[in-house]
Amino acid sequence: MEEFANRLRIKSNTPMKNMKMTVDTLVGPWRSMILVAVIACHPGSSQAQSLISSPSFFNPDFEARGTAGSDLLNLQVDTSTQFQNAVPTQTAGNVSWTHTAQGLVQAGLRVDILFIETQIADVSLAAYTATQGNTLVFGRELNVNTLLGGYNALVNGVVSNVVGASAINQWNSVADVSGISLSEGVLYSASFNVATGAGLNLNALSSANFSLLSGGVAIENINSVETLNLLDLIGIGGSTTSIAFEFYAPVGGADELTFVFDADTIANVQLLGGISGNQTVMEFSNFSVAPVPEPGSLALASVGFIMLTRRRRFCRI
Repeated sequence: MEEFANRLRIKSNTPMKNMKMTVDTLVGPWRSMILVAVIACHPGSSQAQSLISSPSFFNPDFEARGTAGSDLLNLQVDTSTQFQNAVPTQTAGNVSWTHTAQGLVQAGLRVDILFIETQIADVSLAAYTATQGNTLVFGRELNVNTLLGGYNALVNGVVSNVVGASAINQWNSVADVSGISLSEGVLYSASFNVATGAGLNLNALSSANFSLLSGGVAIENINSVETLNLLDLIGIGGSTTSIAFEFYAPVGGADELTFVFDADTIANVQLLGGISGNQTVMEFSNFSVAPVPEPGSLALASVGFIMLTRRRRFCRI
């Protein structure tokens, strides 16, 4: 500011016609600061700030899956709803997740050893739903518990029976987020990435959906769709697709939102392909909820950026 004041000091004996003091001379060095201030004060001109983002959204880490039994003999298919330790909901910060999964196939193998029927292997294939790291995963896991070696051929036969069994798999995860502030009539976007497992045949999935609620009431996107059919949007197995669900905040605004992710397979889960260990069916990541910038704000920000990048010219007094 001292420099600015010095520029304003004009000697009384300096002819006005010789003065080349201009507005640019006076404010040139501060033009950037002034322009930034004008843009920042303009309603909706700043970049949209995320109300919800992945690091805090996909917490806490936990899962729901079927728990295999032991000492089994015949092939068993369990399609009941599975939780983790009978606790389907866990909370971290302002986010509460409820995970459920359906689809458990299991079988055991027994042989006679010295005239005693002995259990030598337990095999299970379970659907699971999990928040882990910064992702939500719908998957399946094959567990082969071999109690006695030397019977690989027989064990492999049981594994084939378990993997090939007809069983509908279902995954469902619900996230309740509180302590947020959405303004009535403002356009927001719930965006995320969804990827399917490598080599996955999408024909094995009968449905895969995303929906949004507030106060238990479904919210439509800008295309008047309440439930977004992800199967119409995602690509072939192994690819990642970006999803955006744009919606207007309800009357009176909202301080909490509920996000629902779900998927189902057809009975012939063999279409999901081979499995050895863990198989990811769907993975959700990079989640965010943020206001959608107004077109006018984007234009103003663009003009501001162009002016800020112009080379400043200084005039001599």
